[in-house]
Amino acid sequence: MGNILTYLKWRGDISFLESPLNEIDNLIFCAFAYIKIDTITTYEEKVNFQELYEKYKKNIKEDSIFKKNQMELFQILSKSKRFQDVIITKIFNQVDKSKDMQIAGMTFILPNDTLFVAFKGTDETIVGWKEDFELSFEIVSSQKKAVEYLDEILFHTQKKVYVGGHSKGGNLAMYASLFCKDYDKIVQIYNNDGPGFTNEVVVTENYQKRKEKIITYIPKASIVGNLLNLDTKTLLIKSNAVGILQHNLYSWLVSNTSFVYANALDEETKKVSTKLNQMIESIPKEQKKKIIAFVYDCLESLNVYDLEKLVQEFLLPKFLLKKYNFNLEEFSILKSVIPLIIEILKRI
Repeated sequence: MGNILTYLKWRGDISFLESPLNEIDNLIFCAFAYIKIDTITTYEEKVNFQELYEKYKKNIKEDSIFKKNQMELFQILSKSKRFQDVIITKIFNQVDKSKDMQIAGMTFILPNDTLFVAFKGTDETIVGWKEDFELSFEIVSSQKKAVEYLDEILFHTQKKVYVGGHSKGGNLAMYASLFCKDYDKIVQIYNNDGPGFTNEVVVTENYQKRKEKIITYIPKASIVGNLLNLDTKTLLIKSNAVGILQHNLYSWLVSNTSFVYANALDEETKKVSTKLNQMIESIPKEQKKKIIAFVYDCLESLNVYDLEKLVQEFLLPKFLLKKYNFNLEEFSILKSVIPLIIEILKRI
């Protein structure tokens, strides 16, 4: 057993014409969506993995935070026969502080008359973190943007379309597919350990009619994939990581062209997921908005990017406490919610 990198080394010489897209290919495309390539190509440009890799090597900085697994993935894809004829296009990355929006994605054109649209999960920006929490009580800007993006792709193609994403990207893939205009063109929707939705989404006619095309993969110690409401076909999978680190898609175990499946969720995961969902459900929407806005302002005012440090030192600026005018009940909620916010951030 191995991971997606092992799969690429084993399956790399078999083209998509010989063997069509499978669930592991889905995860590979979603993993690649995390790589920052929007600055070395244009939205309309069509490039292959080898061309992109050569461009990237010329532009990479020595102090890049590019992760080892991502670099290895990129390098293998650039040499893989299976992926050599795949074309990447419509690459975009938007972080808009005014809209509390962080979204990125790209479209892969496969040689067997197929498209795969992949949405990226949360990046390192504070805006991205803030939007993750806003998913718990409202439709966020990135979800609306995801619909617009997918509508554009679907409008201009008659090919079979697959849509996927990991973490928040999985949520965006589902939401875009649920509310796009040309749903019939979509063959499958892959949610790779992404959170669910508010009741506002789940009760819609679109969700109830279209959820049958969604397949959700959740590691047995997952927290993110168990957040909020998600009534879809769900497969539990095994990981070589421990606890919260199972959210890392490079830890997911692969055997041939499938994941290695698990029988049940970890018991501790069930407890933590239940606690988080109960907390999310119990706090009124307006208080959620107030607390999230407060934490965001704290991070910006203190230039702190590590929420754990914020809690350990409880660096709550007095001028912000005064600005938000928390009463005793709200302050008590704030003190209990911030540690839970850390728990969620560690998993997204």
